[in-house]
Amino acid sequence: MSYKILPARIILDKLITKLSTIRTNIINASILDNIKVPVPAWGGSYGVSELATVNIPETGQLMITPFDKGVLNAIEKAIRDSNLNVNPVNNGAGIRLVFPPMTEENRKARVKELTVYEEESKIEVRNNRQNLIKAQKARKESSEIGEDVLKRFETDIQKEVDKINEEIQSIISSKAEELLKM
Repeated sequence: MSYKILPARIILDKLITKLSTIRTNIINASILDNIKVPVPAWGGSYGVSELATVNIPETGQLMITPFDKGVLNAIEKAIRDSNLNVNPVNNGAGIRLVFPPMTEENRKARVKELTVYEEESKIEVRNNRQNLIKAQKARKESSEIGEDVLKRFETDIQKEVDKINEEIQSIISSKAEELLKM
């Protein structure tokens, strides 16, 4: 799909990244992507994947092994403070996360989260459309373009918005199906 006017790929990639952090019964390392670990000695906050290797030893588990054992407690605290709702087990060499199977209630709550992400993405698309149309109207007011060019632009951009919204809906539906089938 080629989007010529709107930054659709950016919007869709951002949505896909957000959705990858929503927990399902299939656990993968991307669930840790939004967790930032403050490391004062290094002067900033870092992602878990920047500080450690993340492995999947068994279904429903993650094993985090830091490159520097000095950040082990900081990683553990960041995970505890996150919204993962999992209790990290620190064995001195790494951190084991054991995720319990999701209940029907948890899955339905996650599906509700999807609608928030969907609406945020659609709002971003609408805002981009409005900004672009506003810029074209300013060009029309300064006589750079004519009324017919403005109308054609509005029609074309609406077609793009419709395509992007369909793709957003498809991505959300796919994730909702994945959540509910478990």
